[in-house]
Amino acid sequence: MRKMTGARRYAMATCAGMSIESAGGVTLLKQQLSSGARKSRPWARACYLVTCVLSAAVAATMADPVTTVDADAHYPEGPLWRDGKLFYVEYATSDIKYWDGKRTAAYWHKDRCGPSALIPFNDHLLIACYDDNSLVELDASGKEVRTIHADSGGRPFIGPNDFTADGHGGIYFTASGVYDIKAPITGAVLHMTADGRSITEVANTIHYSNGLTLARDRQHLLVAEMLAGRILSFPVGADGALGPRTVWARLQDLAPLTPHPDAYNGPDGLKLGPDGNYYIAQNGSGRVLVVGEDQKLVRTIDVPTPYVTNMAFGPTGADTVFVTGAFEQWKPPFPGAVYRWTR
Repeated sequence: MRKMTGARRYAMATCAGMSIESAGGVTLLKQQLSSGARKSRPWARACYLVTCVLSAAVAATMADPVTTVDADAHYPEGPLWRDGKLFYVEYATSDIKYWDGKRTAAYWHKDRCGPSALIPFNDHLLIACYDDNSLVELDASGKEVRTIHADSGGRPFIGPNDFTADGHGGIYFTASGVYDIKAPITGAVLHMTADGRSITEVANTIHYSNGLTLARDRQHLLVAEMLAGRILSFPVGADGALGPRTVWARLQDLAPLTPHPDAYNGPDGLKLGPDGNYYIAQNGSGRVLVVGEDQKLVRTIDVPTPYVTNMAFGPTGADTVFVTGAFEQWKPPFPGAVYRWTR
């Protein structure tokens, strides 16, 4: 069932006789009408009907511009627009799928991979296999060319989760650790050089590091610290090194909390959009927060899946945003969906 927008709730409330002032910047009649007045006074009935018509018109114009791309995705994540197609992973099935604008199809599968993210890398495709604690590199034909289980010092990374480009041909990626608020805080950020030969840990002791993106100034790396409910900022140094962290924003300061958030509600995917705004998938709240450079909320993108995992931008930029999410994140088969939001 599609999520009821504020405008739809407004229309229903007005037609029920509640006192409402405006919706979406359109001022409507402010009139408290009892059911008795509606039945006994012609002017009241007329007022009531006009109010309802206006409210319904506002609801229609303000309806969420969200359509469903894949209604049968099993914990989708890591959307990526590439070569005229939307690629995304299904964590629960260890698949990569794509959507060509008309249909979805399978692209790649590896048992027990548990993929969580994708990123282009030197004309290849790099996959974060969260369950297998590895990175898998595919060539242009989709053939696996190598699997990486550890950094250049031989240290394994636990729960590789998401990627972002470093602006110089290399890649940053998160290794989240264990998804448990009671587990030790072992989340990390690693850096892979442009030639793919060196992987170095550049930050650690993050309470479940998740999405990440290079900031607009290209001098800072923003990292979602999911189980702390905040976004961290690290200055970027030479050779991809990171300096001391600061708190860029707390989600509770960006937007009012949704009802009944649990301890796992926090930032998942994180991207700098083509419009210069930051897009934050708020897992547990069914929305993407769109935030400006000044850490002020620009808007939200609401979708039916409460566990929003990530987003990607279409070929026209920020006018099209693809959003992945799950209806259930704790029990198989982890039903979810992929959506397209347009402006």
